[in-house]
Amino acid sequence: MPANHLDVDFVRQCFPTFAEPLAAKTAFFENAGGSYVAGDVIDRLMHFYRVNKVQPYGESEILRVAGEQMDAGRQSMADLLGVPVGNVTLGASTTQNFNTLAHACAPLLNSDSEVIVTGQDHEANIGAWERLCQRTGATLVTWPIEPDTCELALSTFKALLNRNTALVAMTHSSNIIGSVNPVSEVIELARANNTRVVVDGVSFAPHQWPDIPALKPDAYGFSSYKTYATHMGVMYVADDFLSELEPQCHYFNIGYPQKTLDTTGPDHAAIAALAGVGDYFSRSHQHHFGDSKASLYEKAQHVSSLMHAHETILCDQLLDGIRDLPIRILGRTQSEGREANVALTSQKHSSAKLSKALAEKDIAAGHGDFYALRLLESAGIKNTEDGVLRISMSHYNTSDDVQRVVDVLRAIH
Repeated sequence: MPANHLDVDFVRQCFPTFAEPLAAKTAFFENAGGSYVAGDVIDRLMHFYRVNKVQPYGESEILRVAGEQMDAGRQSMADLLGVPVGNVTLGASTTQNFNTLAHACAPLLNSDSEVIVTGQDHEANIGAWERLCQRTGATLVTWPIEPDTCELALSTFKALLNRNTALVAMTHSSNIIGSVNPVSEVIELARANNTRVVVDGVSFAPHQWPDIPALKPDAYGFSSYKTYATHMGVMYVADDFLSELEPQCHYFNIGYPQKTLDTTGPDHAAIAALAGVGDYFSRSHQHHFGDSKASLYEKAQHVSSLMHAHETILCDQLLDGIRDLPIRILGRTQSEGREANVALTSQKHSSAKLSKALAEKDIAAGHGDFYALRLLESAGIKNTEDGVLRISMSHYNTSDDVQRVVDVLRAIH
């Protein structure tokens, strides 16, 4: 029978980190900055470096095998997302991918054009478009957060959208607020307006695997190093959008869709290791659901639902445990409609002091602005250098981990 809950003991066995003394004693809540890496990914990475760290592709067997491993990594990521491999760009980071995408959009804008960004976004999905507007003479328009809730109101977006809106860049869920934004509704409204939508899924993907076929964005980016893999940025771009963009690759690579936005030639081994994410989802699916002929995309969606349900329980435990303390939780104070990524400030202590108190008990949770400086300023946080304490969970966290956080925060207050 299919599982109705995530087997966390099994999950933790899939991450070699937990066998190490330092990680074994640490409750790790820095997941929004980068997750632990699945053993399947490490195995693929080490195999590439050990066996055939060479210039890939060619007649020699060692070159051919290296290329095949890279192709497998790229194909696995496309299969996990349920999209054609030609629509997937792999870059050094999401910041780089969005910056490259913005450069490629230059021919689509003019002095009459408008680009909407949100007040919730990471700087990677604001700065690139701001610089594009400065180069093209287009106008950057900010979809502001609601002052009291820090949420994005769809009614405000509807008022901003107009015939000059060429593009919308928005976060699926903020790395500070954590709420799941109305991306589907925005895409539907934008499509009727002939407006492109670029979605930043960096903070969403670690908690719910993106469902690109259902969402149908024009572009969607996230970071594989926050989804249990190597340090890369993964970006999907739809065919019709890709055909309008100015290629950013070498001129002789223009005929290869997956290279259109490839400006750097990312690490070969890191690409090959991405196949390990598919291995991990497949292994998890077999453990929880048994043998199946489901596609890798379907397996990822099934396993992700278990991961998200588990994280929701942990998020409830945290929020219930600290709700009565003299703190401010940015965003929703319940798990419904949000991810297990909680940012807070204290009325009694600096965020740095809270982070240090947790660290003294072997709990990793950072503080600062987390590259969302504009959001913190709009949220009324005056000391943005101290910023917020962020407790970001992953599916391998346990109830005991969360209780350790609650106990420290209650003791210090």
